[in-house]
Amino acid sequence: MPMIPEKDSKLIRGHFAKHLKDPVTIDYFTQREPAEGLPIRECAYCRETGELLEELAALSEQIRLNVHDFVADEGKAKEFGIDRIPAFVLSGRAKGRVRFFGIPSGYEFSSLIEDLVDVARGATDLAPKAVEELSAVARPVHIRVFGTPT
Repeated sequence: MPMIPEKDSKLIRGHFAKHLKDPVTIDYFTQREPAEGLPIRECAYCRETGELLEELAALSEQIRLNVHDFVADEGKAKEFGIDRIPAFVLSGRAKGRVRFFGIPSGYEFSSLIEDLVDVARGATDLAPKAVEELSAVARPVHIRVFGTPT
């Protein structure tokens, strides 16, 4: 059973067709399925997050999904600043990257849809005054946004 209902898939596909004009890459960090009998701590929501990202990537040719094993691809994880899983990074025309930790469900899912478009086009819908003030910042800035369904 798909994680994204068919009705929503059609709406998202249409939204991407209209707004996702440039390519965007999702680098997803997860863990391999443990071999039978091996004592590996299971990653909560890794399987579900992977399924969700696969379904999302299938809705537009502009979305490229790369799947990385958190342990085997340790260098790539460090490069992207990933220190826990599930996690994924969005890259596109934007100067920076957007990192997500955990499963993007509930309200976070709609944020992910809009972030994909913004990162791909390298722009946001910020007010011109905010863009002007932010462009005056001369050094890199690390911004964190925390979301919770509660």
